[in-house]
Amino acid sequence: MGPIQIAETRARQSDDPRLYMLAYSAGWNAAADGGDLEDHAAKVGLDGEAGFIEGVAAYRALKATARDFVPSSPAHVQHLMEQR
Repeated sequence: MGPIQIAETRARQSDDPRLYMLAYSAGWNAAADGGDLEDHAAKVGLDGEAGFIEGVAAYRALKATARDFVPSSPAHVQHLMEQR
């Protein structure tokens, strides 16, 4: 299951699915652009929204390299297996 499928599932579970997906997309884009994430979230009025935070986390996880994981952790092993 990819990041967008996970986000869509989480959106369906939230109180406001449209707001969740808007915040998720904004978080993803803010992480891709770099800079101060808290400042960006405040500028677009999404500070504290779970979707924003999860969008940032999803982007960072997608762009992570083996050095970003705790050595020998399940996430590290899975990442190494995916790179083969």
